[in-house]
Amino acid sequence: MLIDTHAHLDDPRFAGEIEPLLARARVFGVNRIITIGTDLSTSREAIELTREYPDDLAAVVGLSPFDADLYDGDYAQALESLAQQPEVVAWGEIGLEYHHDCAPHEVQKNVFLDQLRRARRLGLPVIIHDRDAHEDILSCLRQAEDFPAYREPPYGVMHCFSGDLEVAKQAVELGYLISIAGVVTFKNARDYQEIVRHLPLENLLVETDSPYLTPHPHRGKRNEPSFVRFTARKVAELQGVELTELARVTTANARRLFNLPQNEGHGGEIAYPLNGNLYLNLTSRCNNNCTFCVRHSKLGLGGYRLWLDQEPTAEELITAIGDPSRYAEVVFCGFGEPLLRPATVIAVAGWLREQGATVRIDTNGSAHRTLELPVGELVKLLQPVVNRLSVSLNAADAESYKKLCRPREGEAAFEAVKEFVQTAVKAGIPVTCTAVALPELDINAIETLANSWGADFQARSYKS
Repeated sequence: MLIDTHAHLDDPRFAGEIEPLLARARVFGVNRIITIGTDLSTSREAIELTREYPDDLAAVVGLSPFDADLYDGDYAQALESLAQQPEVVAWGEIGLEYHHDCAPHEVQKNVFLDQLRRARRLGLPVIIHDRDAHEDILSCLRQAEDFPAYREPPYGVMHCFSGDLEVAKQAVELGYLISIAGVVTFKNARDYQEIVRHLPLENLLVETDSPYLTPHPHRGKRNEPSFVRFTARKVAELQGVELTELARVTTANARRLFNLPQNEGHGGEIAYPLNGNLYLNLTSRCNNNCTFCVRHSKLGLGGYRLWLDQEPTAEELITAIGDPSRYAEVVFCGFGEPLLRPATVIAVAGWLREQGATVRIDTNGSAHRTLELPVGELVKLLQPVVNRLSVSLNAADAESYKKLCRPREGEAAFEAVKEFVQTAVKAGIPVTCTAVALPELDINAIETLANSWGADFQARSYKS
C-alpha cells in the first residue's frame, strides 16, 4: 500500500469525481491521500473533503507563498483555528517561491516563519514549498529550531523536493523528510534521478502533487493520486529495492510524520445484506482488473462501503454473520476475489453448512492459478461446503478475456477458468457462468461455451 502525501483535491479539475478518483487510487494500492490547502478557502475544502471521506483522506491547512501578501493577524488566527480541527494532520503548504513573481522575499520569509512558529506550537508537522529558495528555506528552518516544539522529529517534509544532495542532507539533519514527485520519472531528469538514488530511504516520501507534475507515462495529462505508483516504482528502481519495500518504508514514514493511525476496524463492511441474501466481503485483492469493474468508480455498492483496509478472519466473519437462517443465500462476494483466501472461505462455508445455510461463491475462477494450487485440490475442498458456484466468464475466447478482464495471469487465466468450471461440474457442484452484457460482447457465443463446459449461464445487466 502507498500513501500519496501531497494532492490538491479541491482543484476544479476534480469537481464531481472525487469518489471515482478515490476508487481508482484504491485499485492501484493507494489507501490514503493527504489533501493540501494553500489558502483559507482551499484549507476549508480540504477539511470538508476529509469529513466526507475520513477513511481515505487527511487534511492540511496553510497559506502558500504565492499568496503571502494576504497574511495578517486575522488571517493567521483563522488558519490556526482550522489547524485545530481533528481532520488536520499538518500545516502547509508553506514556504518560499522565488521562481515566480510573488510577494517580496522578505514578506514571504516573515509569513513562512510565523506559520512555522504556529505549527510548532500546535505540534503539527509542516509541508514546505521550496522553489529556487534553498538557502533561505534552510535558514528559516534553522531559526525555527528556537521555536517551542511540541513534537519529536520529523518536523515536516520538503514537498516535491527540487534541491541538490547537499540541500537534502541539511534538511534531513534539521529533522525533515524529503518527498519525491513525478518529475523523477521524466526522461530528461537524469541529474535529479542521481540525487534520488543517493537519498536515504528512511527519510523519503512519495507524492503526486495532483493535478500537477504528472509522471511518465501519463505526462501531459491531469495527474491524480493513483499515478503515485509510477513515481514509487521509479524511486524503488533508483534505490535498488523492491516496490513492496519502497511502499512499506514510505508508508511508515508518512504515518510517522502525520501521526496517522491504522484505520480502525476493517475499513469497510465484511458482511452486508442485500435483496434477501447476505454477502461476505473477504478481501479487496483481485487477480483481475476488469475494464467494467465498479471498483474503478465506486468505493462500495448498495450503500455499503466495501474497500477493506484489513482482511477479516474466519472468526470475525462468523461473528458478523450472526444467524444465517435469515437469508436465502450467503454469498462470498465482495470487492475482491474470495478464492484468493481459500482457507478462510472453506472454514466459514463449512460453518455455514453446519447451520443449514445455502452457500454460494462468486468467483472469477482463476484464483487457483494465481495461488499455484492444483485445481482438483481446491475443488475437492469446496465440494462439501458450497451449494453452487457463480463464475464470471465474460468472454468466449482467451484473447477477448485478456483484453476485457486484464488478468494477472494473461491469456493463461482463460484456460484456468475453463479447468475450474469443468472440474467443479465433474465434482457435482452446480456452476453458473455469467457475463456482463456489454454491447461489444457476443452473449450467445459465451452462453454456448459455458453450456459446452457443463455449466448454466446468466447474462448480467450492464450500466455504463
